[in-house]
Amino acid sequence: MNKSRVLLISRLTTQNAGNEALSKELIDYARGCLPSADLRALDRYPRYFEQFGLDQLGDDPCPAFDTIARRLMSKFQSLGAPLPRLADSNMVKLDETGRELTGAMRKLKRRVAVRRRLAALGVIEGDATSIAVNACASSDLVIWNPAGEIQPTTASSDHVVRLLLLLRIAQLAGRKTAVINHSLELGDDRLKKLVAHVYTRLDYGGLRDAHSVAAARGLGVQGPRIFESPDLVFLASRRLSTAAASKRNGAIGLAVNGLEALAGTDEWQILIEGLKRLKRPFLFVSNAMNHDLDFARRLAKIAGEGEVIDHQPGYLELRSYYRGCDVLVSSRLHASILALCENVPVVSIEPSVFKLRAIFEQMGYPVQTERLQEPGWSKRVLEKVERCLAPDSKVSENTNRILEDQTTRIDRAYAPLFQLAGHV
Repeated sequence: MNKSRVLLISRLTTQNAGNEALSKELIDYARGCLPSADLRALDRYPRYFEQFGLDQLGDDPCPAFDTIARRLMSKFQSLGAPLPRLADSNMVKLDETGRELTGAMRKLKRRVAVRRRLAALGVIEGDATSIAVNACASSDLVIWNPAGEIQPTTASSDHVVRLLLLLRIAQLAGRKTAVINHSLELGDDRLKKLVAHVYTRLDYGGLRDAHSVAAARGLGVQGPRIFESPDLVFLASRRLSTAAASKRNGAIGLAVNGLEALAGTDEWQILIEGLKRLKRPFLFVSNAMNHDLDFARRLAKIAGEGEVIDHQPGYLELRSYYRGCDVLVSSRLHASILALCENVPVVSIEPSVFKLRAIFEQMGYPVQTERLQEPGWSKRVLEKVERCLAPDSKVSENTNRILEDQTTRIDRAYAPLFQLAGHV
């Protein structure tokens, strides 16, 4: 009997320790649940796909989208194409520099985009495109991990279009398809149409919160194929972090999303000055230091002290930093989860629409999420930090139960997905 072939599409190269955790935990989890499957992994989409974006599809994007998918199949599908590599968590690579091009250099790189142009012409990386298209068209089950959220920004929308193309190729080839581990925060009506076009044809949809499930239902995705499943980074709680703990015992940790820190009222100076009065050391580190480093330095300057981690720790090492904290103030979801894995209380701040709030509501966490868009948030965050640090605080007494509940919910929600691989 032939093994069922399962393809995982995820971030295998990343600057974000949260994405590192997602991909590693996904691969190991799938490997454990599908021991007899031929499990392969693909690093998102090939560079050839970068020529495709939402704007070129028109107001009614679905017909043009399907035309592109069929053309890709016609051009790149072949019987002798090589397969993606066998899935192994060691293939996930984290860039630990914590640096990213910004400003003029970033704009120049995007404008020149030499490799993207050469790939679009088929001059380079043709094998990568052939491997991706053939893997989607020939695998028994294709599972896409969007690495978190689908957001209504221009760049994010174009990435989603390219990844949906891979799923659509699998669907047009008669293969089973699944999308897992993401929030749906959609704004563009064209993207809503496109997501609905693909999602209504899914065999499995795993959304990580109730708000996203409701969003999917609103797109017309009905039936028993939609599941609410907690974020896969919760599976990290089943691992022990062996890295030595940070020496900053008793610290107040801050994991602040630098890209969205000013999405609401700017009360960061008020917050930091309030936290200084607690006379605790500060530790600034997140799962996305490439985006957060500059803002962390700004906050450290306001504080007049504090250790700013200037590289990107891996997700298990990041846990060791949080282990030395008595509380974490976080607008990063995966930083929050990793701190909880070390039984560190978290005061969460929502930088977006509902991503953090929905997960903390799902957990039944005793400290409610604050929103940057609601004036006075800094005072309320400070009050919650003081509550977490109080000698009689009971905020963390049920953390282990919460984590166990989240991982049990993952097992329950993912069982139907892995059953698909056994019924191809």
